[in-house]
Amino acid sequence: MEQSRQLRIGHAERDRAVETLREAAGDGRLTLDELDERITAALSARTRGDLEPLLADLVPAESMLEAIVPVTEGVRIREPGATWQDPLVLTARWEDVVRAGPWAVPPFLELNPVASNVKLNFVDARAPHEIIDIHLIGGAGDAVLIVPEGWGVDIQRVQKGMGSLRSSVSPKPVGRFPQVIVRGKTSMGGLKVRHPNRFDTWQRDRRLAQGGGIYAKN
Repeated sequence: MEQSRQLRIGHAERDRAVETLREAAGDGRLTLDELDERITAALSARTRGDLEPLLADLVPAESMLEAIVPVTEGVRIREPGATWQDPLVLTARWEDVVRAGPWAVPPFLELNPVASNVKLNFVDARAPHEIIDIHLIGGAGDAVLIVPEGWGVDIQRVQKGMGSLRSSVSPKPVGRFPQVIVRGKTSMGGLKVRHPNRFDTWQRDRRLAQGGGIYAKN
């Protein structure tokens, strides 16, 4: 057992541990601060023994390997956003980037509004994950998050630059609605988090009248 604890780990084991921590936070067994602290430690872990103390109070001892070592299901390519190391990257250089409609939200995203805006509308989104982690790389454009009632968006980990940092959404979700955590920093642009307004609703009704579907602008 001691020899197993000394085994070196790679990205797959760190990702599996992070997934276990996120599931625990989604169940309410970890606070967001504890989640943040433990994920940071998990990503810098070198051996299985480094990961065990981070999970010891969350999983039974006999299930520790399952919480660290990912199950192999053959060779497969994961979609961007499935892991911490490979987030879904949305970069707006000269045109706005938009996601709306029933789009699939991965657990990890990176937003980079270089010179234009990145706008994510989650109202009709498919969001199977209870925690959605967004890393903001501030530029001259704005990042705009539109969420339904019941969602929580925590922006306390965002460092404010010259742009504004505004949210009219509760940082805590209601029940088992998704929890969005935004980290990173703003620059000349800002971060705006809100529920849908009348214009958003008008745009949605118009899109649905035309057949609906996912609206993606890159």
